[in-house]
Amino acid sequence: MTTLVAALAAIGLLLVYDGVARPARPRRPRASALARLAAESGVPGLTAARLVFACGAAGVVTLLLAAGLTGSPVVALAAATPAALLPVSVVRHRRDVRRRRLREQWPDAIAALVAGVRAGVSLAECCASLGVRGPEGIRPGGLAFASTYRATGSFVAGLVSMRDELADPVADRVTAALQLAQEAGGTDLVRVLRALGDFVREDTRVRKEIEARWSWTVTAARVAAAAPWVVLLLMASRPEAARAYDSPGGAVVIAAGAGAIVAGYRLMLHAARLPEERRLS
Repeated sequence: MTTLVAALAAIGLLLVYDGVARPARPRRPRASALARLAAESGVPGLTAARLVFACGAAGVVTLLLAAGLTGSPVVALAAATPAALLPVSVVRHRRDVRRRRLREQWPDAIAALVAGVRAGVSLAECCASLGVRGPEGIRPGGLAFASTYRATGSFVAGLVSMRDELADPVADRVTAALQLAQEAGGTDLVRVLRALGDFVREDTRVRKEIEARWSWTVTAARVAAAAPWVVLLLMASRPEAARAYDSPGGAVVIAAGAGAIVAGYRLMLHAARLPEERRLS
């Protein structure tokens, strides 16, 4: 027993020494999922805290309205739960629309960068010019780059500002290629940018075709998910039905139906889902 205690004490001292002696590695703070969603949506002034507040407000308002109309706490809670998630769905839709718009505009922006570099303009001036002559969706990133570059004189800091302002997967790849070219000399910058522009253009074309073919699946999934809740609210408007749903058996029926709706909705969306582009940071 004494030997075991001594061994454990020695291991503990070794771990403490290792933790003190090892140099600390700087860790980049990771944004929460809601904070990243708010940034990528492009909604001015939207933060994770405001999104959470909107979800809570939507849930509380729906709960009060449903309770007043039906007089059933169970039905009101069942209606308030999807209503509380509605702001997140709206913001996610805004993010997807913004990503599609930027994906369509990036080939033109990349072509402008290639033309500027081939004309002998410096890479920093080409990036800054996107804020004035670039596609409309890319201009905020170009303005952020120009402002940071003028203030700091750092090309990398300007690229970071552009990347953070646009908050787009394609922007991450473009800024990474530009930073690598700046650090390594960039003899093949034009070739890399052309390849990236061709890839983005082809990816946009394929995505449009697939989304057009599967649009009916997404529409059917949304209608099938919303219809049972409408029927539930209509039935619960009658006092006898509301009393039935307030019973334990009624609560089980609502819970089972909600689970089936969520499972079916997720499966239908999964069938029509395209691979989502991931951010590099």
